[in-house]
Amino acid sequence: SAVTYSIGDTAQGGIVFYVSPDGKNGLVAATVDQSTSSNWYNASDVISNPLNHTLEGQKFLDWRLPTKYELNQMYLNIGQGNALGLGNIGGFANNFYWSSTEGVNYNSSWGQIFNNGFQIQSTKNNFNFVRAVRAF
Repeated sequence: SAVTYSIGDTAQGGIVFYVSPDGKNGLVAATVDQSTSSNWYNASDVISNPLNHTLEGQKFLDWRLPTKYELNQMYLNIGQGNALGLGNIGGFANNFYWSSTEGVNYNSSWGQIFNNGFQIQSTKNNFNFVRAVRAF
């Protein structure tokens, strides 16, 4: 039988923060930040550089920037949102993290402030935190 996963498991190169109802598919967040000072334009380059991942994370090449929705699931389930009682097991900083979801105009993108959970738009040239995700 296939392996099943639960939110909070360390697996598939990261920390599981979303699982399908059957527990066989889902999303993991990298266990470390890929950057603490990257603008939106450079975020994908930062994520694709193996040196910005743990040795376990380096085993996977399909890391990407999370969507606005995925970033909120990270905040709620393995971050400061503590919706499941797991605490901040993702080790997120109390800072703004970039999402891949673009804003209302071409020079802004959405992100999430992890100390309060607010999602706001930021100018893409601003330097913020980056945490990668991948599907399994």
